[in-house]
Parts: sequence; C-alpha cells; structure tokens
Amino acid sequence: MNRAQTLAYQKSFREFARIDDWSARHAVTLTLRQGLMSPSRNGPSLIKLTRDAASRNYRHFLSLLSTRVLGKAAKRFGRRLNSISVIEGGSGKRLHIHAVIDCPREDLVEQFPLMIEQAWLKTQWGFGQIDVQPDTDRGWIDYISKFRDKPVYADAIDWENCHNSDCRV
Repeated sequence: MNRAQTLAYQKSFREFARIDDWSARHAVTLTLRQGLMSPSRNGPSLIKLTRDAASRNYRHFLSLLSTRVLGKAAKRFGRRLNSISVIEGGSGKRLHIHAVIDCPREDLVEQFPLMIEQAWLKTQWGFGQIDVQPDTDRGWIDYISKFRDKPVYADAIDWENCHNSDCRV
C-alpha cells in the first residue's frame, strides 16, 4: 500500500469507528504474553505469539466478556458487545491490543473495568498489564488508528473482532 492508500484506509477505519452513540465507551489496552512454554517429548519448547493467535485470543476474551455482560443471549442469539480493536507491536515491540469496548448495561458500568480484567486474565495469552479508561471519546479512535507501531497498517486492524452495530458505512 502506498501512502495515499494508507491514508484513505485510515480515514475509512475512522469513519467505521463511530462510537458517539454507544452507551458506555471504555478505552482498553490489553497486553499479551509473547510466548508460552509447551511440553513436548524433547522437553519444553517455546511457542511464539503471532498476530493470528493474538486475534483468536481477543475473540475468546470478547466471548467471555459478552457472556458475562449479556448472559445467555450472547450465545443463543449471537449478541455481541460493540468492540473496535487494533493489534500493535511486532518488530521487537511487545504485541498488544488497543480497543474501545461498549458496556450496554447501565447497571454494570462501574464493574465493567474489573470484568474486562477478569475475562482477559482467563485467556491463554492474556498478560497482567491491562489499562481500562471509562468514558472515552473520538480521541481514542484517533490514537489507536495512528500509523506508529503498525508494521503493515492494513493488517493491524482486527476486523474479525470489530463489531459496531451503529455503523452506517
């Protein structure tokens, strides 16, 4: 992708990431373990984190969190939390996920940061370095869609895990 294409892609992403009508937007940074030890016949071996494994791990996290927040409707009717995420890092920098996640239940807004932390730490690659900031705005979308720390910009946006029910693009 050339510079003009990358700028157009960033603009499209920012248009998709409209969060103004979300109930309770939370800016989230989740850090991942960079490797796991796996037992084998020849002794333990290191499994290195890949971008695909990071995306699968985030999907599992969203499933856990959605079930906790939405109850059985998450599985029975496929209801999902609104979430927009990017995966940053690589090339010597720890992979991590920046996201905005909506809490649609007013009665859970105070507990939501703790729920995020608990769900993240239940995942295989979840690392204890977690930051959750309530009541975020468009500035967070601008930050997570920056060019820095994204070796291939188009690959950084985790489209498989992005869900914006308010998107009209």
